[in-house]
Amino acid sequence: MIEKLRQYKLHHVLFWVTYFFFWVKYYTPYYENIIDLYGVTGIYLIAHASLFYLMRWLFLSENQKKLNSFLLIMIYLALCGAISFVMYGMIKLWLGVMPEEIFKADFMQVIMFFSISNFFTVGALLVLAIFSHNKKQQRKVEAMEKERVETELQYLKSQVNPHFLFNTINSIYVLIKIDPEKASDTLIKLSNLLRSQLYEFTEERIDIAKELDYLENYLALEKIRKGERLDLKFEKEGDLSGFKIAPLMLIPFLENCFKHLSTYTDRPNIVQINIKRDGKLLKATFFNTCEDKNVLKEQEVGGIGLNNIKRRLELVYPKQHELNIRHDQEGYFVHLKIKLEV
Repeated sequence: MIEKLRQYKLHHVLFWVTYFFFWVKYYTPYYENIIDLYGVTGIYLIAHASLFYLMRWLFLSENQKKLNSFLLIMIYLALCGAISFVMYGMIKLWLGVMPEEIFKADFMQVIMFFSISNFFTVGALLVLAIFSHNKKQQRKVEAMEKERVETELQYLKSQVNPHFLFNTINSIYVLIKIDPEKASDTLIKLSNLLRSQLYEFTEERIDIAKELDYLENYLALEKIRKGERLDLKFEKEGDLSGFKIAPLMLIPFLENCFKHLSTYTDRPNIVQINIKRDGKLLKATFFNTCEDKNVLKEQEVGGIGLNNIKRRLELVYPKQHELNIRHDQEGYFVHLKIKLEV
């Protein structure tokens, strides 16, 4: 109902009707003839409304960009004075007497009285109109920004899933040839992960337990794929319950551990993950041994998964996260801190 009123500007009509009868009520004791009162109040209404909509058009339309603030104020003052002369003539014509007799003042005093009335009444209305306009514009900008961020988040999130899917299907393809039974087991685990993505990870925030289960399922897939060549260590510390995080926020780091994992035959290929809660901080550490060629490859490709997760962190946890990534002769390190929304 309110939106329909705003759409057809009926709230403006309601305001001016209220304005009219308010001043009629206020000045009734000063007039013997109600028709005279209606006429004079109507003249004030026409003058104030005309000045208001004209200045509103100047202040809030594209014309504002063409006129500086000083010029707009000068135009406003000039119009206040000009309309005062029009009001003088209309009141004189309506009442059939000189306005000086009614207001007990000389001509210039009457014009000054009209001008002050125009200036302050319309000025107050303009302040309210500009304030309301700015609030609407602010809400519009915020809505557009929110829509843009949500669209970008959905895009970034959708890129995480195909990336993971590609890696896992490639693993299954390899296993089909060397161990069909393991390939079957891997396919079941993949099905469980996809089920989580479809039905559990559609919300903005998910329970930390679901994210951790997802990581463990992913690790189970990689253990099947890597076998004895993998030296895997997954540690959880602190009270990892009672809070939520954005879905699929940790998996890209785990994916990169295996994507750039070393392929040593004479020493362990190590992956170490530590997820820890420290007060209001979630701390996640990822480490994997890597060979120089793997590091070089990542630098050349650009790290699609990591680029996405960095952008997601900026959007979802602005100024509420800390991400450090480094690599040296020992391997590849990722340290992530996220401020929890408990």
